[in-house]
Amino acid sequence: MLAVLRLERTRFSILLMDTMQLFLVEFDIADFDDDLAQRIPEQHELLLRLMRSGTVTHFAVSVDRQKLWVFFRVQDMSELLRTISSFPMVNYLRPTFYPLLFQESAVRLAPQSLN
Repeated sequence: MLAVLRLERTRFSILLMDTMQLFLVEFDIADFDDDLAQRIPEQHELLLRLMRSGTVTHFAVSVDRQKLWVFFRVQDMSELLRTISSFPMVNYLRPTFYPLLFQESAVRLAPQSLN
């Protein structure tokens, strides 16, 4: 993480610049068949693990099950491609990549207990 010191009129502020890159990847999902259906639980579990590690921040599936949207936080495009290539459903997904300047969310995390 890179810290930047900035003078704003008479006050100093420190901005923490995250060196990670943000991407929204929109996946078109191929027509469902038995093989794809069997891969869904493993895919879901992998996305949850990636959320716990911070690599994925959000994901969603459309009601018609034709689209999957995943927000990634990675070092670079090669890490993003390696991560996607590990998806159990990778052969059923056609990605479109959107580099993001920033991502905001109204989701609030519960405070952690020190007990």
